[in-house]
Amino acid sequence: MKFTRFAPIAALLVGVLALTAVACGGDDKDKVANAAETATTTQAPTNTPTEAPPTPTATPTPFDGNVARFKIPRFGVDAPIELLGVDETNTMETPQDENTAVGWYHIYDRPGWHGNSIFSAHVYYHNVPAPFVSLADSQVGDTVIITMEDGTEYTYEVFSNERYHRDTIPMGDIIWPQDRPEGEEWVTLITCGGELDSTGWEYISRDVVVAKRVS
Repeated sequence: MKFTRFAPIAALLVGVLALTAVACGGDDKDKVANAAETATTTQAPTNTPTEAPPTPTATPTPFDGNVARFKIPRFGVDAPIELLGVDETNTMETPQDENTAVGWYHIYDRPGWHGNSIFSAHVYYHNVPAPFVSLADSQVGDTVIITMEDGTEYTYEVFSNERYHRDTIPMGDIIWPQDRPEGEEWVTLITCGGELDSTGWEYISRDVVVAKRVS
């Protein structure tokens, strides 16, 4: 926001000497003449220029490109990013590079833009550990680092770790949390958790870890 400062306008003040003539003797005339010769005019004050306020530095626009890498130092995670969306049934996609990539749902918020960015990854795939194999063990204060394609890095700290049943998980509230303070930036990490169902292939729960940006 720019502010303009206006210098006050000073009124010109002129001193006036009023002379009174008294009809007396010759000495009075001399006094009047001498007074007229010594009369002076008060000079108007000179205005001192006011310095203009400094121009505010504009906040740089965040990078508008994609996420490049995802890190959780505590668990040794340093993974490439796979762009995800939803399929024709409006179901959230999962990474196709199952044991390597972390998926970023680019259809939702972007890191750096003060929203809530959504990521997911597998726990295991074909009995091989995947990037989020240890996500359920996340603790408050754990660090999550997001690196953008231009090299910009954002750091987040975990403050929430919840487990939901897959049939009742409130995905709308998780993607668009109503309790996120205005201007606070989050990342939400989602993976499978808990026990396997009767098929022996699908987990019955979902682990959801949320972290807020600290730098």
